[in-house]
Amino acid sequence: MVYSNAIATSMLHFNGMIFRRAVLPILSSCLMAGAVLAACSPPSPKRHSDAEVAFLASDAYLVVGDVPLIVPFVALTGLAEKPSFSLDRKGDRQAAEERLEAFRKTAGSPETAPVIDKLEITVRPYGWDDSDAPFRRICLHLSRQWSRSVCNDPSAPLQRAMPKNTFFLADDRKLNTFRNYSIGSGETVSDHLDRMPLKPMETSVVCDAEASSETTLCTAATPIRQHLIAVWRVWGSSAEATSRQAEREGVAITAFVLHALGPAENFPALTSVACGLTKPVPSSETRGDACP
Repeated sequence: MVYSNAIATSMLHFNGMIFRRAVLPILSSCLMAGAVLAACSPPSPKRHSDAEVAFLASDAYLVVGDVPLIVPFVALTGLAEKPSFSLDRKGDRQAAEERLEAFRKTAGSPETAPVIDKLEITVRPYGWDDSDAPFRRICLHLSRQWSRSVCNDPSAPLQRAMPKNTFFLADDRKLNTFRNYSIGSGETVSDHLDRMPLKPMETSVVCDAEASSETTLCTAATPIRQHLIAVWRVWGSSAEATSRQAEREGVAITAFVLHALGPAENFPALTSVACGLTKPVPSSETRGDACP
């Protein structure tokens, strides 16, 4: 089954389960007697049910660029329909839920794995949820070592080596799907990709020609295998040049795809690569003891 780009945009609205939810500020008017404080306290945040945790920890089976991938649902930050601007919000919500449910059913089995033009992924401490501390129990249900290694550890080698924000795995025959991703100066990510040589297993970088001297917005891409390509944003910093950051993250993403997302996981090989690629560490921090 082939899913259009309308399915591959954002999982933000699935019961608010993907991203942290900000706690409402306590109003100054509540700083009075105890009874008033109780009345003005923010409502208790929603807790994830056992069924929701089980779903997010389960594996999604997908095909991108002719390459089968296995990714836990909690790592997918781009799987729902695009925002609707119609006046039928209730109908839109119902339609979105139906599409998401259909996707969940097909992605839940390798036999029915949907074909996706591009997939947005985040490697992060999945168990950290300020509004739902017990959500950390998701770490116990994740099937692969790589996801468990970062689930409750922001300093894990893989976490340090991978892009800080999301990255895309895409079909290199469908790169025009990035035409709606604006750089900020009138260019799009698709424009940047069009200017890249895109050689197999090599990272290319194109930066915004009109960027200010303070911030240079760049797009990086690495063809990995068959028609699967990684695409992500690079900013660079005083501690690491843009080209160096892109090269490091390109190697990390490639190792992640080859050793973590395939039919069989090779966590030792992934950790070995990640330990050799961790981003520069300030003198006030430590690397931790996960690397030899």
